[in-house]
Amino acid sequence: MTASEKAVIKQWKPRYKKNVYLYLWIYGILGAVTGITNDAALSYFDIVAPHLISGLNIFNAITALLMSLMIVTVHDFGYRKILLVLPPLTSIFLFLTTVTQNQVIIMFSYIISWTAIGVYDLMYPLMWTSYVPKEIRTKMFTVVMVVNLVCQTILTFIGGKAVVWFFSLLQGISYDSASNLSAHPQAMYGMMLTNYTNAYRWVLIATAIFNMLAFFLAFFIKDEPQDYRTVDKKKAETPEEKKAAFKALINKDTLMWIAYIAGIQLGARLVVPYIPIYLNDFLHIPRGITSTINTFQTAAMFIGYFFAPFLAKKLGAIVSIAAGTLTCAPLMFMMANGRNFGTGVTLFITVGVLLFLRSGLANATMPIQQEIQMVIVDKDMRPAFTAVVQIAYAVIGIVDGLFTEFYLLRKPIGYSYAYYIATALYVILSLVLLFGFTKKYNWILNAKKDKTE
Repeated sequence: MTASEKAVIKQWKPRYKKNVYLYLWIYGILGAVTGITNDAALSYFDIVAPHLISGLNIFNAITALLMSLMIVTVHDFGYRKILLVLPPLTSIFLFLTTVTQNQVIIMFSYIISWTAIGVYDLMYPLMWTSYVPKEIRTKMFTVVMVVNLVCQTILTFIGGKAVVWFFSLLQGISYDSASNLSAHPQAMYGMMLTNYTNAYRWVLIATAIFNMLAFFLAFFIKDEPQDYRTVDKKKAETPEEKKAAFKALINKDTLMWIAYIAGIQLGARLVVPYIPIYLNDFLHIPRGITSTINTFQTAAMFIGYFFAPFLAKKLGAIVSIAAGTLTCAPLMFMMANGRNFGTGVTLFITVGVLLFLRSGLANATMPIQQEIQMVIVDKDMRPAFTAVVQIAYAVIGIVDGLFTEFYLLRKPIGYSYAYYIATALYVILSLVLLFGFTKKYNWILNAKKDKTE
């Protein structure tokens, strides 16, 4: 940390600093909860509500739309009130999935609970641009994402073992025996399957209770209207005022940014969710080796986050984002030809290195991307712009779900074609970003004055 950054921290408003530190704790708790909901919970739903899993992209698109509706209310209710609502919504509906076998109720509960969980990811960019001094903002974006990722990784690791432990207790067998049985859940039936399912339920109930810690922490956040809107600015009423507000939200720059992140999201969703299937079913890499490769991918994300402040300072925000995207392209092109890498250890190492580099490069500029999204619009437009972005994500989710379900992944070779499509999208969109944004926004995070002040 430089001397100037230390001086900034000393002058940091106490209320602002307290709110940031409280949210770091809250987002860490959310990361822990996500470690369960993104792993153990999905395995549980695959048993009790298989139609939810088969239509997961559609359900996630619905949650994205609901998230866009919720985040817009920040402008009216502020950060604290929303952060007080999210934990009960998450916990109550997560708990509800454990006490019913009705698939419709489970699907509805999934939508509400996962919507509340997702809103946390939208809150910190808004809060950081309000509360964190610009001189240390990129670093703090890195910190909050690292905190979440570390907690998520730890609980993902613990969650699976907790399921096995509960299963061993309910079944009256040793942990090792329960672990061996859990490798073949499709072979379970009768009381064994019931006990295995109940093991997941106990883990989810514990997660719902733990999540309420975020509710109590949110009580200590102190926000004021000027934190999230311009207090002396009257609401647009005349047609001219509404037109001006619309132009502030939807213009050439915001449309280009939405096109970029939506296109990148489309490319990423074609490959990232299916990496384990591609490795295991298409490249025939053993399941244990596949899990190891995925663990290294998570480590690459963690490492990549730490490069964000350095890249923003040396290359500028836009060049960093575009370079990260562009350098992913040849790696994904190589992944599309994974069957040409041989077999055995050679294949494992080559694919592992390629995915490690792709994950690291793709995530190295994620903190910068989150910050840029907040500074290309003014304070009053940030919640609405975030909502528009979420709507774009929802549309992409539906398109992706339909495209993969009914065309791309109808045959195994489709997993390979997905990497070619993602490669083309990454190249085109990174060039669009470079030529469309570099001149105006490349050094905006380093400017003495920007739209956040």
